Amino acid sequence: MPTAASPRGKTANLLFADQASFDTLAGGDYTRTPFYSESLAEAAPFEADPLLGQPRQNNRDQTAPAPGLASLSGDVVVPLDVNHIPHWLTMLLGVAETSGAGPYTHVFASGKEVLPYRTIEIEKRAGAAFFQSLGCLASSLSFDWTRAGGFRQATVSIMGRNQETTAASVGGAPAAVLPRVPLSAAQGLLRINGVQAAHVLGGSFTYANNPEEDQSLNGTPYASGFLLDQDATASGSMRLRYVDETYFDLMTAGDPVAMELEFASSATSKVVFALPAARFERGPFAPISGPGGLQAELNWRAEQGEAAAMLTVTVTNDVETYA
Repeated sequence: MPTAASPRGKTANLLFADQASFDTLAGGDYTRTPFYSESLAEAAPFEADPLLGQPRQNNRDQTAPAPGLASLSGDVVVPLDVNHIPHWLTMLLGVAETSGAGPYTHVFASGKEVLPYRTIEIEKRAGAAFFQSLGCLASSLSFDWTRAGGFRQATVSIMGRNQETTAASVGGAPAAVLPRVPLSAAQGLLRINGVQAAHVLGGSFTYANNPEEDQSLNGTPYASGFLLDQDATASGSMRLRYVDETYFDLMTAGDPVAMELEFASSATSKVVFALPAARFERGPFAPISGPGGLQAELNWRAEQGEAAAMLTVTVTNDVETYA
């Protein structure tokens, strides 16, 4: 008897398209983009319903539950790829301002109050089962920028309305997938006040939109959308070898500094995360735990200024538009 084929991640595909409204499946031809993993799922937990006076077999076992609030959330781990990360930056920060005639420069800025809702379709079983997540909004984007093997990755955390399944794709006729331009996880640099920072070992980065569900009643079990009433935040950490008091002085001063994280494969193929005003938080510096060398870890948070958004992401590549 031969072996039986079973579903596997290698046959999965991810497609997306922007929706006209929060509760309406996106139409038209979707866009295909690569990904490493996803955990999008609709949850509908049960709530205890301690109603008294009902028929029962005994006085100890729990009784039938009531429905809880439905919600959709999860993460998509994607390549921090020069050609493909703009798909997710558009979802996170809104449409970029594009300039140039090839290479093109796409500038994404934080602070927009209107962000797109998307349908994200995941092919779970090759040509047999397709999961559509509706009303998806990018809650946050995070990544580690420590020197490592492989290609750099980022995690996009998503909140959404609900999930449906179909036996065929709803993505129409997607255009050819953009060529990959991956970024090595062994490369990257940090600039502080325009000067390349020395002795930095890496760190973490998180930008969060901090959306909240709109709990307005709408005749369905689902939220009515998401509200961006809370401030967006950008924060992270930086690890470094302790050689002198340069970074200690920055930490104790408490003044904002300009930070830039650059990941590039060439001068015309790169992604730059710019934070014009970031402050290092006061905390332990270079603790001693033995006879070896000392390391320090600084936490930082960013803020907007009078003339600059809290975060600007500039992508330089050969793609003319992402609209």
